[in-house]
Amino acid sequence: MKNQMTDTTSGPGTVVGVNVALSGTLKDQNDIVVYGMVDGEVISEKSVTVGQTAQVKGPVHGQSITISGTIRGAIDASEKLEILETGKVYGSITTKDLVIHSGAVLVGKVIMGAEEELPAEEVATEEKPENSETESVEAAKEETTLAPDEE
Repeated sequence: MKNQMTDTTSGPGTVVGVNVALSGTLKDQNDIVVYGMVDGEVISEKSVTVGQTAQVKGPVHGQSITISGTIRGAIDASEKLEILETGKVYGSITTKDLVIHSGAVLVGKVIMGAEEELPAEEVATEEKPENSETESVEAAKEETTLAPDEE
């Protein structure tokens, strides 16, 4: 029989109740569910659920993150991030898989995909020469002067 006292990775995880206001880092190896307010970092090695009544001010890290409340801060979901209809996110997102339901709010930058670096030749082609900005502005000016005759 397995000794459950030595297995620290199993168990119910952490639940922050509706009437709880936490300030500081909330870290658990198991699931974290937030219904109240957290002013600080939320870190789980498994899933993080932000309930509809929850408000989180700070970065959130987890394998799988589901949001139906409000987060103001960066989100790093190593596997999947789901923003439900009532969810609001104000901050940058990094994840492999992103699901945004109709009605959700997202204000920020999204980085998706595997955490692979671009090959050197792709990075070089993305960089523009110093004068290319000037050329594109000049080209835009020429396009605006080439409007159809209105006589």
